[in-house]
Amino acid sequence: MLQPMLNKGLRLLLLTYTVQYCIFTESLVAQEGYVFENPYKKTETANDDKNFSLYFPKLSSKISKSDLVRLQTAADFLNQNRNFEIYIHAHANEGKSNKEDLTISEKRSLEVERFFLIHFVEPNQIRRLFYGNSKLQNKTKEHQALNRRVEIKIQQIP
Repeated sequence: MLQPMLNKGLRLLLLTYTVQYCIFTESLVAQEGYVFENPYKKTETANDDKNFSLYFPKLSSKISKSDLVRLQTAADFLNQNRNFEIYIHAHANEGKSNKEDLTISEKRSLEVERFFLIHFVEPNQIRRLFYGNSKLQNKTKEHQALNRRVEIKIQQIP
């Protein structure tokens, strides 16, 4: 039953992260996907590799593809400069409870730390802190997205 539909040119679109796969008759063809810009990058300077923020969707600790590139640059720098350390300051503003915000900010900080450990940054170079909603930059409901962040700061070890 599937064979007659394939002959008529049935196209099935499956979407995975940044690559789209299309089935045309009998072959699987990959097409270039789309990488969406992070809409929350509003408050930081461009090209600052030592101090930057990562922004997250609500209730998520998944790092976006564009932020993975920035973290890779930081990991490469830390691998080449063992006299520097990284501070991971995680925040959350999900709006339910202080305990849940603290848990989500901890998950975000763990995810960023895990990235650095996978990329061979020494554990003694990583300082991880999570605050929940105790250090919010913007307390208005419209700016909650700016509060769902991890701030990265790289500095020389004293």
